[in-house]
Amino acid sequence: MKNLTLDTNCLYELENPAPSPALARILDCFHCNEVRLRVPAMAASERQRGGGQLANFGLFRDRVSRLGLQEAELLRPIAYSNLCYADWCVASGPALEELERAIHGILFPTIAFDAALHCPPSDSEGRSKWRNAKCDVQSMWCHIHYGGDIYVTRDANFLKCSKKPRLEALGARVIATPEDALHAA
Repeated sequence: MKNLTLDTNCLYELENPAPSPALARILDCFHCNEVRLRVPAMAASERQRGGGQLANFGLFRDRVSRLGLQEAELLRPIAYSNLCYADWCVASGPALEELERAIHGILFPTIAFDAALHCPPSDSEGRSKWRNAKCDVQSMWCHIHYGGDIYVTRDANFLKCSKKPRLEALGARVIATPEDALHAA
């Protein structure tokens, strides 16, 4: 049985009244125990629809449950102050950071790895861009670190021909849209 990791864009799509047939089929496969679905807990730290951040992780768990993913495995990202939820992250270490830096270098070569080097704290637009990048990096980090088979995304940055093969070689195995993930599963 394959481990499919859903990115944040897939969660947003599942909130639509009519998600794509492919994503709906993936959810059906999950409920029939044909695939395992996993969700990076870092998705709770992303800017939410309508803007802003979630006040607590329980609200994210509620959201995941409403989407029919209450049985999906939640993958803990690397801990970052003011970014992660304290009980839903893991302490960093050299090997974990090495993988994270490699992913960051592929996905966001023009954004500094550390927020302090990217822009001053007063630059809210720059901090927002850095935060979004960090969330994407951590999502992929979770997929690779926890042994995912297929990373399901609609984010064009992951699917770029200059990035996708390098991420797959790094350990992502397969990066696919929901439509392509159905064929790969």
